Amino acid sequence: MNRKPLLFIALWMLSFYPVHADASAKASSPYSATKSYYGKLISAAKPDVAKLRLFFTLMPKGGDIHQHFTGSLYAENYLDWVDKSGYWISKNDFSVITPKDTDKLKDTVSVKNLRSNKVMQGDFFTHWSDKDFANHYHDETAPDVQFFGTFSYFSKIFNGNQNYYADGIRVLKTRAQNEHVQYLETMFVSPGYQKADPQFDALVRKADITLDNKAFRAILDSFLLGVKQDSLFYSKVNQYCDLVELCSKGVDDEGFTMRFQSYVSRNTTPSQFFSGLYTAFYEADKNARVVGVNIVSSENDAIALSDYRLHMQMFRYLKEQYPRIKTSMHAGELTTGMVLPEDLKYHISEAIAVAGANRIGHGVDIAYETDALATLNRMKVQQIPVEINLTSNEFILGVKDEAHPVRLYTDYGVPVVISSDDPGVSRGSLSEEYVLLASRYRYSYDEVKQFAANSIKYSFMSESDKERHLQLLRKNFDAFERRIMILANK
Repeated sequence: MNRKPLLFIALWMLSFYPVHADASAKASSPYSATKSYYGKLISAAKPDVAKLRLFFTLMPKGGDIHQHFTGSLYAENYLDWVDKSGYWISKNDFSVITPKDTDKLKDTVSVKNLRSNKVMQGDFFTHWSDKDFANHYHDETAPDVQFFGTFSYFSKIFNGNQNYYADGIRVLKTRAQNEHVQYLETMFVSPGYQKADPQFDALVRKADITLDNKAFRAILDSFLLGVKQDSLFYSKVNQYCDLVELCSKGVDDEGFTMRFQSYVSRNTTPSQFFSGLYTAFYEADKNARVVGVNIVSSENDAIALSDYRLHMQMFRYLKEQYPRIKTSMHAGELTTGMVLPEDLKYHISEAIAVAGANRIGHGVDIAYETDALATLNRMKVQQIPVEINLTSNEFILGVKDEAHPVRLYTDYGVPVVISSDDPGVSRGSLSEEYVLLASRYRYSYDEVKQFAANSIKYSFMSESDKERHLQLLRKNFDAFERRIMILANK
């Protein structure tokens, strides 16, 4: 094992907290002035949120490594593309209508007319995002249904013109740079290949679901053999690689890097899930810009719950075949009352112990898990971070303030990364996530800097890229602290 990158990271972390020769030098340093200024902002009975917002807008945040591509673009971006494509919006359900939808063309509105009608435009935003969900009366769906339902509107736009993927990547890069984010690791698109096989579905659901069972392993082996013999599989892989290549052109530079995760929906049949998951691993193995694999969609849906243990065994199977492929796992995005108590007992632990997750996304239900203490210790010892998404956890799950487990994780020594999840749907930003973190939980300045560094340290970038970005983050923090020192002295 090459320990040089790890040593570099450890030394770099220590260098974040300077040691000064005397008290007067310490008091006058940009670092100390920034730490003192931040401490005053969070020490009041009611934190100064406006000043915290300015502070975190200016602060370098390293990376955003739990971010969904389609959910990070704002509805306004999508409207621009609908208009550019010459499509319309349905007056009935606000879906995208193309010239092929001949039976729906009568009840439509152009983007221009939609934008000129303030009432209709307001209704549009309540369908395509979480805007105004809580601050005025309307016929509300459940928050989780509202949140996950927004994604159904986006796909038809990209199907009409794949160049919009590249346009979207550039929008996200510009937005990231504007809030001093130097690295994005985005959940881009699903692999595009699925093989439905009812016979396979029936077999795996009857089997003893563990790879230690040779019969179960043989079922997976046989199914993948069929996938590997399917010419459509290789065609979809090539299309995916071409799309990543298209979207990557001109994006990386000295101050910014973009990498991609592939993913599969947890709410499909076992054959569709497993074929899609294999495709995602295969793509990540072939394309250096695809640095990880994830599992997405609502964790409380019926299929996601009934097949959870099956999905974890499928991840385990493919991690054995592709040991270098990193995985971040949406696990524990649940809370009491949402599902049966039994379904809160094992999702995070199995994502780690069975599926071999390198990072955990959300992890909100950790306190309900049967082996919570063992899982927390395992995450600490193995340095498996949890990706914290405060805004979406509050909206989807109703978990916020003291009920959120972020302090539980940090108190037990689990690495924490702050991320944005779906800022387009939530109409927020990574900066706003830090504002919530500071105003609610009063983390110290050193802890906040550590969270920013964690977003690089636990990213799925290559070790050489991590070294370069950690050096860049240190440089950016030095510049930031000089700015805050001036601000604090006014």
